[in-house]
Amino acid sequence: MRHTDRISSENYTDVEYHQFSQSSGLRLAMALAGALSWPVVIPLALLSRLSDFVFVTCSQLLAFAPYAIGSILRYEFYRFSLRRCGRNVMIGFGTVFIYRDIEIGDNVLIGMYNVVHHCDFGSYVLTAEGCRFLSGSKYHNFERVDVPMALQGGQIKRIVIGDDCWIGANAVIMEGLGQGSVIGAGSVVTAPVEPYSIVAGVPAKLIRMRQ
Repeated sequence: MRHTDRISSENYTDVEYHQFSQSSGLRLAMALAGALSWPVVIPLALLSRLSDFVFVTCSQLLAFAPYAIGSILRYEFYRFSLRRCGRNVMIGFGTVFIYRDIEIGDNVLIGMYNVVHHCDFGSYVLTAEGCRFLSGSKYHNFERVDVPMALQGGQIKRIVIGDDCWIGANAVIMEGLGQGSVIGAGSVVTAPVEPYSIVAGVPAKLIRMRQ
């Protein structure tokens, strides 16, 4: 092993993610804080049912609430406004949801500055900063050259992120991810990912299987 390799490998330290092992006291305190936020978030959640435009306005409004307050406000808002938002969901600063008919499982961490289109998340999903979850890869038709692409319409679909997936920073996800997948930072996923795959690159290719 070269000296530089030895230094690189020895710089890592173990870390535990306490979001998934909170004490009962902390969970109770967060639940009480969440209840105190209801006079703010419940009217916004009810208002957001008028249309997706109103919903995304509320989503953007709450996206930039600071961490300690914002984490609670965002969770309670999405708990009342999304089709489903499970237990112990952390939604990071700057993250915006475009559509309301989204499902999120339990024990999910969505990092800062994510943008979520038509995408459902399973349980124990981890996303890093700057991820984009799109509604497929056919937003705009472009076959005709006599009509501007903006006027040709397009197609969207719902994608699903399976349980226990980890998506690296700045990844762009256009297709579904099977359970247990790992997506490398900066990857662009344009094809469905098989369960327990590790993929990376532009477009994302299989690196190896976890099993």
